[in-house]
Amino acid sequence: MLIKDFPENPLASPDTQRGLLWVRAALWSLELGGVWALVQWLDAKLQGPAAWWLIGLHAILIGAAFWRLHAKRDPLVAEVGIELAADAALLAALIYFTGGYANPFIFLLLVPLLLAATLLPLWTIWAMALWTVILYSLLAFWYQPLILTVSTANAIDLHLTGMWLNFIFTVMFVTLALVRLSTALRRRDRILAEARERALRDEQIFLLGMQAASAAHDLATPLAVLKLGLDELGDDYAGDEELTPPLVRLKHQAERMQHTLGRLAAAACAARAGETLPVQTFEAWLRQTFEHWQLMRPQVKARLGTLDETALMGRPLVASPQWVSILTTVLNNAADVSPDEVILEAEARPTGWAIRVLDRGPGFGAAETKPDGWGVGLKLAQASLERLGGRLEITTRGAGDGSCVCVLFPEVR
Repeated sequence: MLIKDFPENPLASPDTQRGLLWVRAALWSLELGGVWALVQWLDAKLQGPAAWWLIGLHAILIGAAFWRLHAKRDPLVAEVGIELAADAALLAALIYFTGGYANPFIFLLLVPLLLAATLLPLWTIWAMALWTVILYSLLAFWYQPLILTVSTANAIDLHLTGMWLNFIFTVMFVTLALVRLSTALRRRDRILAEARERALRDEQIFLLGMQAASAAHDLATPLAVLKLGLDELGDDYAGDEELTPPLVRLKHQAERMQHTLGRLAAAACAARAGETLPVQTFEAWLRQTFEHWQLMRPQVKARLGTLDETALMGRPLVASPQWVSILTTVLNNAADVSPDEVILEAEARPTGWAIRVLDRGPGFGAAETKPDGWGVGLKLAQASLERLGGRLEITTRGAGDGSCVCVLFPEVR
């Protein structure tokens, strides 16, 4: 997970928007249920239909917010602040017609304030706090008394019961809000810790890459001289049955090293010049890369396994030299531990492709020449994939049956 997956603005998250709307809908349900209980159970006398009009207007306001979520439009901070202020104002107006500050449910004015404190910037929180204080203060002086057909003692009991219910609701809401906030903070801390670890690892890999690039530059000239010398020796001892086979093998290894250095140079030039990379169908690129790798490792028994040809056919791939290096590194790692069987499979996915390299080696948990099966090349491949939006997944095929390294390539057009 990357830092970009944790938005600075919580309102950019659809889950946060959905949670905000459900809390507002719950607040509206309490308004509707409270007024209905007053009329039906307590036989309260409301002065006119104003309370029902306010509940209907609040429903329209929340419905508009649900429509915005369905339209997948991210709300502005000011927009949400105005909506929460309107929620508080409508709730205050409803309380005005149901007893004013004597109504035990007046503390529901804290709900829009708590929502603002959880989601909005500091200046909006202070503005919302001032707004709720103003509304509460006005309700202390201007309100319509609630007429109940009960005795004074029963009215006091009802008031205390309402305060008890309101306290329970407030505790539940604050607890849920704080739990959500603490969960988000822990998630952010985890993301930041992973980002720090990734930055340290990438720094080490960058230094290693710089050393490798310097070594590749220094090796280019000696390798060309070596290849020229092998060509001359091959011409001088063309008919020698004893020297010809080892000279041919040495020549193949020199060509392999020269090709690797050339691929590194091509990748560096492409990154430096920002040139447009060739585009191929994924199937053509995969077969070409695999066939070329087989020429470099002819002693390895490798084959193409299952290919999702129907889905892969015609889908373009930006043929970056980095993709070739990553896949070649994974294939070489499998060939080193399992020269008798390497299988390459591929399938299309909604966001790219998945290439599986299967081997019959001892697995990544077994003792190998590379610690835990991780060589420098595989670490470089993993870091490169993550920077390009891909991922490397390693699983075990079974007890003693080898490993499966899945390379997830993102689709880049």
